[in-house]
Formats: sequence, C-alpha cells, structure tokens
Amino acid sequence: MFKIMSKKDRERRKQKRLQKEQQKARRQELIYKLKPLLYTFVVWFALKSIVYIPAIGNTVEPFFVSLTTHTSYWFGRLLFIPIQMHGVPYLSVNNFFMEVIMECTAYNFYLFVIVLTIFSRWPLRHKFISLGIFLAIIFVINSFRFITMGYVGSYRPDLFDLVHDYVWNILFGFLVFGIWIWREETARRDAMKKPVKN
Repeated sequence: MFKIMSKKDRERRKQKRLQKEQQKARRQELIYKLKPLLYTFVVWFALKSIVYIPAIGNTVEPFFVSLTTHTSYWFGRLLFIPIQMHGVPYLSVNNFFMEVIMECTAYNFYLFVIVLTIFSRWPLRHKFISLGIFLAIIFVINSFRFITMGYVGSYRPDLFDLVHDYVWNILFGFLVFGIWIWREETARRDAMKKPVKN
C-alpha cells in the first residue's frame, strides 16, 4: 500500500535533503582547509623526533642556544633593559640568572612555521612573505620572552615555571595560529581580486 505524500511533506523532505547536502559540503570544505595543518603536524612531529637523535641534536642544539642567547642579549640592550650575558648559555635580567636550553630557543615553532608555510595553499609570493612574517615575529617574541621571564623571576620566582612552561607556550600557539588565519585570508582575498583569464 503506497502512502501519498502531500506537497508539504515533499517540500519538507526536499529541505532536509538540501540541509544534509549543505552540511556535507561544509564538512568537506573544512577538511580541505585544515589539510595543510594536519600535514604540518605530522611532518613537524617527525622533524622534532629527528632533532632529538643525538648525532643531529648535538649539532643543532649549540647553534640554536648560542643564537638565542646572543639575540636575546642584544635585543635587551637595544631596549635599555638591565640584561647581562655571562657566556653562552647564561643570561641575567634584573639580576635574575637564567640558562638558555634548547626548549627555550623556540626551535619547535620555527620548524612548525616553515613546514606550515610549505604545506599552505598560498602562491609562492605569499609563502615567502608569510614565512618572513612568521620568523620575524617568533624571533622578536622569543627574545622578549627572556626579558619578561627575567622580571617574573626577579619579582615572583614562584610563578616562573608556570609562566615559562604554560603561559608562553599557549601564547606562541595562539600567535602562530592567528598569523596563519590572517595569511590564509590575505591569500584568499588576493586570489579573488585576480582577473579570470578567458
């Protein structure tokens, strides 16, 4: 026995089908947009693992530690901050002594943004500009981190580990993600402005 559907029922069924198709299209679009991030995380974890191989790490670590110690020192001097370098890897800010270790060099964020730039679906010009922005901002913020950590350590040593281990890492994560969204939007807008070739 067949049930005869009213026009209203047919319309309702059609609306439901359209909604499902729209949801599926939105999911597929989201997956397409997030693929560069997913690929980046996989390659980034692999690169981080490679850096921890002793033969490689013993070469990479002194370079990053020395670079970070020197650049943080000179960055602080430019800002007239009471910073002293006591030979690599030791710094003091406001008479609070700190040792620069590999995890303090932001090497993992440098690696992440390089891989993210490679996998992002941006034109080559955008890739170079975005990579420059990423690297410059991470460089400046990481140097600034040592200055702020020196003041945190000199005034509130009980908060040093909390701020160092959690607050700064979360801020770096949001910073990188925010820059990536901004560059994605910039690349999308530029692509829309380009005239379509016939």
